[in-house]
Amino acid sequence: MTAGGSDRVSGSVDLLDRAAEAVQAHLQKHGTAGLPELLDALAAEHPAMALRLNLAASLRGPCAEGREAAGQALARFLTGVTLARLQCAAQFAALVHQYRWTSVATYSRSGQVRECLAAGRAAGLKSAVLSEARPAGEGVLMARELRGEGYEVALTADAALPAFLADVDALVVGADADAGDRFVNKTGTALLLREARLKSCSRVVLTLPQKRLAPAQLLAWRNLPLDRPRPLPRLPKGVAWRGELFEQVPWDLVNFPLGRG
Repeated sequence: MTAGGSDRVSGSVDLLDRAAEAVQAHLQKHGTAGLPELLDALAAEHPAMALRLNLAASLRGPCAEGREAAGQALARFLTGVTLARLQCAAQFAALVHQYRWTSVATYSRSGQVRECLAAGRAAGLKSAVLSEARPAGEGVLMARELRGEGYEVALTADAALPAFLADVDALVVGADADAGDRFVNKTGTALLLREARLKSCSRVVLTLPQKRLAPAQLLAWRNLPLDRPRPLPRLPKGVAWRGELFEQVPWDLVNFPLGRG
């Protein structure tokens, strides 16, 4: 696949954009012939990403009706996501203005978080602290992007990030899927939210209505194994590499769930 199958540094919004480009290119070249197989592959590439799962689900019926119906369904889904993203960014900017936040912490890399922090920058946010987000290190990319938005940025190790939560106004993270009483995000999110609660730091999680998973979809979701760092260290004899890339986090750790609709 060429739509981000091996990508472990992009957020779910960015991966949705790449999946949509793959679908559009397929429709232009092949129509709906082979489209169900493409949809299956796009969903399987990132089984924790609800946007891809729901994009595929929204196209399965229209796919049987032909190229035009599939193209219209794709446009409707993407328009809904775009509007929801804009609404969430506006909600976040309003929070920043209301509580006069000037500093935030974040974790990993999320296109939706990036959009909301850009809106928050215009509303008064000035600084951000985040960690490397090992093993893929996507936090370094996010730090560069936030610096481009005009933020004062501090980067630290993952294990050190909780210590900085006492010094910021809010912890802001994304959600890859919304599953009712819990959401899915990169492993380490729950620990940060619990630490933020202990330190009376506001906890903001950003999602979209299109990230909701139905019960059947939730049963199909599975954790991905935690990637080993690159370059690969040689493991001692008898030592196993363990861990999962994503985790399910209770919503009750969050006091500002934005974008749920």
